[in-house]
Amino acid sequence: MTARPNILRDERGSAAVDMIVVLPIMLMVFIGVVEMTSVLRLDRKVVAAAQTTADLITQRREVSTADLNDILRAAELILEPYPPSGHTVGIVGVEYDENDAPQILWSQSKNGGSVPEALVVAVGLGTEGEGVVVVRVTYAYTPVFFDFLISPMTLEETTVLRPRRSAVVEGP
Repeated sequence: MTARPNILRDERGSAAVDMIVVLPIMLMVFIGVVEMTSVLRLDRKVVAAAQTTADLITQRREVSTADLNDILRAAELILEPYPPSGHTVGIVGVEYDENDAPQILWSQSKNGGSVPEALVVAVGLGTEGEGVVVVRVTYAYTPVFFDFLISPMTLEETTVLRPRRSAVVEGP
């Protein structure tokens, strides 16, 4: 007569059971870390694109449409390796009138970008005859793995800089 193994004391396959329980949790954590890293990296790139765009414009006394197109292309390159179709850029040149109230001198956009609060942001940042440049970069981010669970989000950065070489940057 052969001895029957006691099923409650049998330890064969316990590692497989542990792996079946732990593996989905580990995969979710890993994918979450990858997704959050991607979002944080893109957020830093959006900030860099806005600041670099404003910096390149404020280094000039005046900018032409061709200059702005080159600067907007530079902003697009900063966002690589993310697809360029997800970003928008809005640029507004602001000058202050005799009452120190901001007024829009010129504006430029890429992919439908805008700076809806340009005058509100610029209030109190200058006096008569001075100016600032306001740049707003947005990126519509769609999650890589869990786009059915996590909704797409928009990352945004607005930067305001004073001209370096003149009181106002003249635009197209």
